[in-house]
Amino acid sequence: QIREVFHAFDMARDQGGALVFHEHGFPIELSLRKLFLGIERTELENRLGITFFDSVEEKYRSKMKTVSQEEIYHYISNDTDYSMFDGIEHRHYIIQELYRITAREMELRPGSPDAADMCASLHAFFGKGDGKGNMLKELGITKSITHKYTVIHSRGLENDGNRFMNKAQEVFGIDNRAGLDHPADLISSILAPLGMNNNSILMITDGQSPEVVQRLSSDPVVGPIFQVVPSKVSTVTGDLMLAIFSDVFIGNPVSTFSQYIVQVRYALGIE
Repeated sequence: QIREVFHAFDMARDQGGALVFHEHGFPIELSLRKLFLGIERTELENRLGITFFDSVEEKYRSKMKTVSQEEIYHYISNDTDYSMFDGIEHRHYIIQELYRITAREMELRPGSPDAADMCASLHAFFGKGDGKGNMLKELGITKSITHKYTVIHSRGLENDGNRFMNKAQEVFGIDNRAGLDHPADLISSILAPLGMNNNSILMITDGQSPEVVQRLSSDPVVGPIFQVVPSKVSTVTGDLMLAIFSDVFIGNPVSTFSQYIVQVRYALGIE
């Protein structure tokens, strides 16, 4: 649902209006607070210029335009006053500010449950001291996890995976199976030139493609360095952070989750 938030900013910019949120429900509770920490009214007002509905004078409320989530989700900016690069720069600014708010909250409350969820995967694989080894043993992980690592995002896309990938192949010319199957030879061909072919490969997954996990686990080249993030420590925000900070990220081009990870990596200067 973060996609709708980004598109709402685009729509408000294109139409020259203020972006107005309700303090509860979508997108504050159903999107922003699920991905970020410290999301409070004052921060959003000061950092991102968001107006809240209860602060709008009664006489102006009848002139406000209400937009559905579906309309926002599919919104594409056609405003020629703004270039694609303007849009990218603005998107990066929003992402940077949201993570600045998050970082500040983690500094203030490092032991909070939400902070623990966000760091769950990173702590499990890369926690310091004896705690790291003990955690890996508890999770049943016997392979050595290297400091540098690759994250693969495996997304089955329910029953629509083939349809979405076929459309992407038609429009963009990409392979319509690679993003779903993640063939081992493709993974190796990506990692070898980067000098990452001997470093750990960690997979975050929705669990809809167990055959992909089985194939990569049993591959003689990829298998010895391949590890699925255990469900015991897997959280949405934790998997996101693991992928965002990875040395190499391999995702699904039609998954909004993968797309978001790539956007954040670029916004935070992680190439």
